[in-house]
Amino acid sequence: MTTNTYPLVSIVTPAYNQAEYLAETIESVLAQDYPNLEYIVLDDGSSDETPAILQQYNGRIQHERHSNIGQARTLNKGWQRARGTYLGYLSSDDLLYPGAVRQLVALLESNSSIVCVFPDANLIDDRSRVTKKNVCRPFGLAELVVRQECYIGPGALFRRSAFEVVGGWRPELRLAPDREFWIRMASQGRIEMSPSVLAGYRLHPQSISYKDVAEEVGREYLLVLDEYYGSENVSPEIAARKDEAYGYAHLLLARNNFRAGRLKRGLELYSQACNLHSALRSSEVKIKILRNIFSKPLRALLSAARSLVSR
Repeated sequence: MTTNTYPLVSIVTPAYNQAEYLAETIESVLAQDYPNLEYIVLDDGSSDETPAILQQYNGRIQHERHSNIGQARTLNKGWQRARGTYLGYLSSDDLLYPGAVRQLVALLESNSSIVCVFPDANLIDDRSRVTKKNVCRPFGLAELVVRQECYIGPGALFRRSAFEVVGGWRPELRLAPDREFWIRMASQGRIEMSPSVLAGYRLHPQSISYKDVAEEVGREYLLVLDEYYGSENVSPEIAARKDEAYGYAHLLLARNNFRAGRLKRGLELYSQACNLHSALRSSEVKIKILRNIFSKPLRALLSAARSLVSR
């Protein structure tokens, strides 16, 4: 079969000060066995060795450097210049495993009602060692809107036709641009998960998941809910769970404050969450909060220990 037989896939990587992982990310895309792949890496004004690494791939990928404009604007720029029938993105510290693009395209091609596909993934550390397997879950709009659970990890591909309807990431969102994007994408059709583990989601001390989140930034979760429930596309099932949704959003704010050591404010927000949705008073939820609070410093400690041992 000729290359033109396969629909063009365009993957965009926004790169910002992740030189330590960037070459491995690029190699994971170049190693794909899919024959019609466009790969665009945009350096968002990095101050590390990112430009030098990209120069090593001249002629093998499309790359460009611009002044720092942020992840969302960088992704949107890449998608606007992309030519693919299917679009996707891969963070500059994550990996695609062999055969990922081919399998995901096959799933998209199998059913025109599917607008987006994503694979299962393993959690990996700063040295690409698997720390947890099968971290993704099938997509559910109610899980995303109400429970604030988004399991779409690295390697997601979506139809250009759907992207042109819903638009790209919103640059004004710093914490939840991907979640808000998937809510809009879900309005165009099905979002399906491949059960195959086809990607590595890297968690390391510089990851967003490790960073303390200011409450004013965390309130993006409430903003996204306000906009969603103010739209005309809310299903009766999700509409009936509005208080539950706001309860879980306040629970996230409480957790972020606990993680940052703002215990008094965390308790205030947790009380608000329970008033909105009484089920959040359960022992199970309290145990989960404690686990989430201590998991971040524990992961950081384990990552540092592994690095010391491997030296």
